[in-house]
Amino acid sequence: NGDNLYYAGVRVDGSAVKKKKKNGVYYTMSQIENVYTGNYHRTLKPNLLPKDKWIGLRSETINKPNNSVEIRLYIDKGWRGNWELLTSVVDDGIKYGGQALTGNGYAGIRTDFMDVEFENYRSTDISSFTL
Repeated sequence: NGDNLYYAGVRVDGSAVKKKKKNGVYYTMSQIENVYTGNYHRTLKPNLLPKDKWIGLRSETINKPNNSVEIRLYIDKGWRGNWELLTSVVDDGIKYGGQALTGNGYAGIRTDFMDVEFENYRSTDISSFTL
């Protein structure tokens, strides 16, 4: 729901971030700087993401047998089929606001402050696959 979720993405400052929102409070689980390099400045250079170029993003949320959740974030710069694992983090139910979010939920896309296009969005339940 809107108060309990995982978020993974790339920000205009060129970093990749994974967050957990638990009971309305955000917890940063991991942040990778310089996915896109440059000198970010809030007013002078407010976007380090490439313009008019496709970026592939893939997030995997995996429930583990010990009631933890692993979140992986991949990027395909230029959308050429070259997926790079940016970060993987485990919500062990102790840090990040407590109990991991293991129940059924919704998937979606969110953007802030930008006009963007999406293509080939999909959400797949792979619970029947062996990891």
